[in-house]
Amino acid sequence: MASSKSLLFRSPPIQYESLVGYLIRMAELNRYPHMSWIGNLAGVNLTEETLSKMSTRLDRLATVVGASAEEMKSLCYYVSAKGNNLHVILSMGEIIPKQYLYWPSQRVCFSCLREKGFVSGLWDLKAVTHCPEHGELLREACPACKEPVIFNRGRVAPCLPGCQHNGEGRECSDSVQALMQLISNKFLGTNFDLTEFGFPKQIVDGDLYMLLQTISFLAMRSWRGEGDIDHGWLEARPETMIEKMDHASGALVNWPSGYFKFLDDICAGKGAPNGAIVMHWMFGGFYKSLVAMQKRLQFLFDGLQDYMNDRLKGQLLTDRGSPAILNTRDRRTYMPGFVARKQLGVGRQEFKRLVDRNFLQSKMFHTSYGDIVCVHRDSVREYGQIKERLLGRHELSQELGISLHSLYTLGVGNILNAFHSPEKDGWPQWYYDRQVVDEWLHSLRKLAKPSRVGRETLRLSEAVAAYNKQGASYCRLFHACKEGALSLYYRKKDDENLLSCFHVDRRQVRNWYLSHA
Repeated sequence: MASSKSLLFRSPPIQYESLVGYLIRMAELNRYPHMSWIGNLAGVNLTEETLSKMSTRLDRLATVVGASAEEMKSLCYYVSAKGNNLHVILSMGEIIPKQYLYWPSQRVCFSCLREKGFVSGLWDLKAVTHCPEHGELLREACPACKEPVIFNRGRVAPCLPGCQHNGEGRECSDSVQALMQLISNKFLGTNFDLTEFGFPKQIVDGDLYMLLQTISFLAMRSWRGEGDIDHGWLEARPETMIEKMDHASGALVNWPSGYFKFLDDICAGKGAPNGAIVMHWMFGGFYKSLVAMQKRLQFLFDGLQDYMNDRLKGQLLTDRGSPAILNTRDRRTYMPGFVARKQLGVGRQEFKRLVDRNFLQSKMFHTSYGDIVCVHRDSVREYGQIKERLLGRHELSQELGISLHSLYTLGVGNILNAFHSPEKDGWPQWYYDRQVVDEWLHSLRKLAKPSRVGRETLRLSEAVAAYNKQGASYCRLFHACKEGALSLYYRKKDDENLLSCFHVDRRQVRNWYLSHA
């Protein structure tokens, strides 16, 4: 019996529905387990088709689903430009690079799926991270039943039977949701009212490609003077796009104040005395790239000019993007504090403790925009080497095979001192220098004798436990061994911790404690 070449149950396309979403809805209506079954009827492999071929397959699909060719074309928001696989033509005739799209996207708004029952074509745009209507994050799996979203599925909502997910509510700021609505207006022709958000007139009146390039320039934040503004979207991942959209939306709402705050973030030292601003190296790349894009993004360049005239007021101090604060001789010896913090990977409070406790040699320089703390380059290099060797007390106690309290008493007894600690230099945690620990263990091994077979010995931990009531501690044992009152023995096994290799003579320890008693 020959199979039918058309679907039994049909439904007209819904406004704003995507092509793949329409086929999924038809598969669910006809009880097909996978959307690709419809493609098999039309002789189209929907799981392998590319944008460059999809435009030539629409007539076959239209015959199977019972829709007109024009209706199918309205669902396919983008078809590849003939002879150019790097760009796509949108339904309104606009051409954009293909790297701005996921096709087909597996990110959906679960609230829209349940309320409206279709997959929106807007979700294929990489710049769309949240639903413009609900503000809900586009997800690749249901947050309730954890069922993943695959485009070759047989249900509009991929959730498991019985899933009661009712949506997550708005998960983005007002500015991000407004930017999503602006993209929707450009891409789908929706009519979200955005007058209260104060977007620049240029992108409100401009085309979708200009808006995407603006977002790309502000969001990627990797400015190169002659780099391709569209190239950054090739490596764009959904998990990183959320933060990028937050940067871009914050710069575009409440124009130009939002843009000025965005520019403040790429300036280093914006809180310097006397109101001066020292430009970070990133600002130079931003300026150079914006000059290269000036013809396309003229309003961003004009906003930058206004920023420099309004905020800087002639107090800009630069030297190839770095503060011009030191003379030639001092520049060889000292570096600004914020540069040292970046090299060491420490915060402001941690850096202040290093300076106050003389771990870093500092000097105050008087500049044209106030006093600035600079530190000696050699001290930064030396502490950087020490910082790589530091280990926390939890890690060290596990390696030594002793408790945290025993490790603390070693410091009290001046056996093994911490490099940083709350008592020593106000550090919130204990840190030990691995080089000092290794030297201490080496000295113990030099002091210890080889443990002979047949000798009745105790591990240090066993000796402390056995004579705990007599006041036994690691400190007392180490001091007794160093003074020669007790003999220390060394025997290493592969499964032992570091201090478990050291032993003392059972009889000698007993006699020593009896004599003291």
